[in-house]
Amino acid sequence: MAEASNEPYRTLTVNVDRWAGAASTGITKQLFEILDIVDANGPLRRALTDPSRSADDRARLVHTLFDGRANDVAVDIVAELASQRSATERQLGDGIERTAVQLAAAAAENRGGVDALEALVDELIGFKSMLERSAELQRAFSDSRASAEAKVTLARRLMAPGSEEAALLVERAVSEPRGSLPGRLLEHFAQWVADRQHRWIARVQTARPLREDQLAKLRDALNRLYGRDLKLTTETSPSLVGGLRVQVGEEIIDGSVTHRLDQLQQRIAA
Repeated sequence: MAEASNEPYRTLTVNVDRWAGAASTGITKQLFEILDIVDANGPLRRALTDPSRSADDRARLVHTLFDGRANDVAVDIVAELASQRSATERQLGDGIERTAVQLAAAAAENRGGVDALEALVDELIGFKSMLERSAELQRAFSDSRASAEAKVTLARRLMAPGSEEAALLVERAVSEPRGSLPGRLLEHFAQWVADRQHRWIARVQTARPLREDQLAKLRDALNRLYGRDLKLTTETSPSLVGGLRVQVGEEIIDGSVTHRLDQLQQRIAA
């Protein structure tokens, strides 16, 4: 059955944590390879984004085409993205690209936790900065006459020794920028990796400074809650009146008096 025509469009995303434990650069490469197939095949893009086809039908098409040809994780991710309603054909490719980068970030995280994520961001930004300093390199990587293989070879010569994840993402940005400038795409890649890095940082706001023993108890409680060794940053904000506010990634735990007063006012006004 076709989906309802009034179903809202949204950014195509998946919960990468579902596959994070199995994340690797190999699976990331396969996601990029599937992306290349989708980008190069107009009829396939239209079939995978056709709103007259049901979500299950679009997901089945992905499995029909790629089961046995790519890692199960890569196929499952693309099937889930295809099952969501796309505003444009380009949106599906963008979703695959972003998820591939997030999976590379998860692979780095598996290897070295938050320090590996921080290093990956630095490597991507470092290569971007090198490009911005050299008009000659910008011309070389934007030259439509140069092959993707030649651009990858040049990138490898320029890259300092670093992580496998950084090498993969830099090579991807210079060889298949999908209409963007390599430097700009690397900036996007770095931001997506940083988004995952922020999951390791707990930003704590309190009405009054916490004592060391209070900070230690809070850190232990948050580490147990999130299952990882979080880095705490603290900020004193008298406007909270009392209590505290904690943000880990996009999740917010708000136990401040101000927040409770706001909730009370909303209930009274309702």
